[in-house]
Amino acid sequence: MAQVRYAISGSPVTHSLSPLLLGLVLSNLEKFGDDVELRTKKSSMHLVDTRAIEDALGWGYAGHAPNAPEWEYTGAPFGKFRTDALLKKAIDAAMEIEDTDSRLSSSFDSEPVSPLTPENPYLAEAARRQLPTQCLENEVWMNLTSPLKHQLASDAISTIDDSMDLQSVNALRWDGQGWWCASVDGYGVVTLAQHHGVDVKGGAILGIVGGGGAARSTADAWLKEGGRISAVPGRRTLELPYEFESLKQTEAVDFMVNFEKGGASDSPFPGCDLRLNPTYGPQSGDLESRFSTLLSRPLDGRWMLVAQHLEAWKRLWTPQYADFLPSLELLLTQLVHAENLLANYA
Repeated sequence: MAQVRYAISGSPVTHSLSPLLLGLVLSNLEKFGDDVELRTKKSSMHLVDTRAIEDALGWGYAGHAPNAPEWEYTGAPFGKFRTDALLKKAIDAAMEIEDTDSRLSSSFDSEPVSPLTPENPYLAEAARRQLPTQCLENEVWMNLTSPLKHQLASDAISTIDDSMDLQSVNALRWDGQGWWCASVDGYGVVTLAQHHGVDVKGGAILGIVGGGGAARSTADAWLKEGGRISAVPGRRTLELPYEFESLKQTEAVDFMVNFEKGGASDSPFPGCDLRLNPTYGPQSGDLESRFSTLLSRPLDGRWMLVAQHLEAWKRLWTPQYADFLPSLELLLTQLVHAENLLANYA
């Protein structure tokens, strides 16, 4: 059975819910038995707090990061008894939730982003890219967050998309012979927008503020899926490795995201009610209040977090298991329950 060594790298990372999401997805896949060659017990999770991509890759090769930070949700590093025990307890409790909270369900029909074949579009694309579609005995997977997304630039790393040109890499995979990379932030935004009824393929307009890595990834994915954008500069102007049309700000937009730090609640598109806050913070209160947060506007960053995490599985880590993965709404439901349990032990 394949073993996965996983890390979220960047700074800060102590607040990241990505390791918990990885554990939840692995446990969902275990329900399929021998059809899936991944096992939670053989996998490990890590936080690599660094501002240099060389350190992140060094962890990938060596498997060790000095001065492992404490995870905010347990008050202890990964690999220590407290974190490992509480993480298992939270995941086990979440796995008892087999039905989506109905309030998170979509009433709109959705289809895979960039469908390529009637069967598994992600497997077909992986084959075209020559990405390995079998998990090796020792896999290394990594998510990158700020400030690492734009630092990766090497011909020795294979890419399954335009992430290098976009300078927006947030997912990595070591297949035993070399590194593969991808940018999944943008397709995560497209997926969650479609979940909320936005017809991206039909030319829906995205109002976007900012020009950083996540903004570039989002604009690129939105345009490639048939949407249009209206870009407003922030600290940086939105630039892509090709020419694109930005609609006038007077145009009504269908979906809006402000990638500027501290600007998630500010909207230069006042007529747009469907807005996304791309960040997330600690939640408090009981389960009901936590679900209420997810249902409020702007949309909590957990929507984007879960959506892009699933895209990493589909596009880079395990395209062969795309049809086995939990839905966006089910994984989000399980995440809320797992977070709630961890908070009770904080």
